[in-house]
Amino acid sequence: MKKLLFVFLIFGLCGISLFAAGLQAEVVSFAGKAEYQTSAGWVSLTVGAKLDAGTVISTGFNSTAVLKVGDSRFTVAPLSRITISKLVESDSSQDMEMSLSAGKLNIDVKAKPGKTAAFTIRSPVATASIRGTSGDFYADGSLVALTGIWDFRVGDGTHGKVFRVVAGQDIKVADDSGTVVTPHQIQEENATQLPNATQTMAQKEAVVPKVSPVDTTTGRSEKTVSAKTSSLSVVIEMPEE
Repeated sequence: MKKLLFVFLIFGLCGISLFAAGLQAEVVSFAGKAEYQTSAGWVSLTVGAKLDAGTVISTGFNSTAVLKVGDSRFTVAPLSRITISKLVESDSSQDMEMSLSAGKLNIDVKAKPGKTAAFTIRSPVATASIRGTSGDFYADGSLVALTGIWDFRVGDGTHGKVFRVVAGQDIKVADDSGTVVTPHQIQEENATQLPNATQTMAQKEAVVPKVSPVDTTTGRSEKTVSAKTSSLSVVIEMPEE
């Protein structure tokens, strides 16, 4: 009876391991020069190709690639490079991680019915994680939250303050020191930049044209412009005979 139980446990553990290893990223579509790295070198993506954890994907100029993991979609933007770091599935959840070393990744994470879906994206300067939501993540440490709620941290995500970013907000790492520009600060920047970048019609009409005076001894008429209104007035003075 003990031997039978031991064999059952071995098969059960093997089954879990195989099931976890079976989660792959599938290439849905691509355009232009989109490749992935193998032991033999770089190979062009093909629709339907199955990619395991550890795969590196690169896109060229004007090139994109769309990957599917379960019901989740990931769009690799032009001039980007990602590494599929982790793909693990159990009976109740999916756990995915990717690293973005260059460019941009559009993320749309959706859980399968009856399962939760966790996703973490890392760049050289920031880490963001979600549970079923979407957004754009950039290698320079910028995040645009499109739906749901994101957790954003500077660095590898293992320490430091967590910034909560909700749909419609942006956040970014401002410099190499790890200074974070929060969604509130970005909103304030946008609010102040818009008036400064726009010249109103009233300001344009208030510009006073420069008119050089005319020598009346030449017999030519003299014109002056009124600067108080936008209308033009002309004064003609004739020389006395």
